[in-house]
Amino acid sequence: MIAYIINFAFVLAQATTDTGGGDSGGDQTSSAFNYSSIIMILAFGAIFYFLLIRPGQKQRKAHDNLVSAVKKGEEIMTAGGLYGTVTQVRDDYLMVEVSKKTVVKLSRNSIAQIVNPDEVAAEEAEAEAEDAAGEEEA
Repeated sequence: MIAYIINFAFVLAQATTDTGGGDSGGDQTSSAFNYSSIIMILAFGAIFYFLLIRPGQKQRKAHDNLVSAVKKGEEIMTAGGLYGTVTQVRDDYLMVEVSKKTVVKLSRNSIAQIVNPDEVAAEEAEAEAEDAAGEEEA
């Protein structure tokens, strides 16, 4: 995307600098436009950096901190929505128990969040209440 913006700026700069005349007035406007086009390119670069690159770096750093803080016994949720308890922590992977006697080996990068056990219990109770309400209606 930035390549298209830069290309557009250069095409625009070439179109406006081709004055067709040999007088000195054309040279002054072309040099003035070159400075303004450079400023415009820098402004687009700054906007691109602050709106796209910097927030992505912050999210990546926060996720790296989250992944490095995972400990044995914590409840996690994976990027696929799987909830489980961490049973082993290794350098590049985790062993997660998703149900009784079901242990899954996961990459550290697949962790979406560390879940508070109270939240999980509340969600399970809510799901059970919805199931009970659905059975009563049927």
